Amino acid sequence: MGKMKEEFMRRLPVMDACSECQGTGTVDVEVAKPQSFSCDIGEIYVEEELCEACGGGGEVKRLCDCGELVTLIMGEASIVCEDCADANV
Repeated sequence: MGKMKEEFMRRLPVMDACSECQGTGTVDVEVAKPQSFSCDIGEIYVEEELCEACGGGGEVKRLCDCGELVTLIMGEASIVCEDCADANV
């Protein structure tokens, strides 16, 4: 692998499906709406909103236990960052 490609791979984070929205980018939120201005009895409606955890993208960056990003240079299935992998060797 060339040095430029290796450096590029070192910086790309591994992405996982968002656990809040299961990768859809939206979540269902219950909203209470009154029947009218003079009557406070109403119904509860379900509306879709953008997921706050992933910003509507459906993916979040995978983090190591130390809080650093897990990058593609460590592999798609890796759960540790490059610094923690070097420390364990």
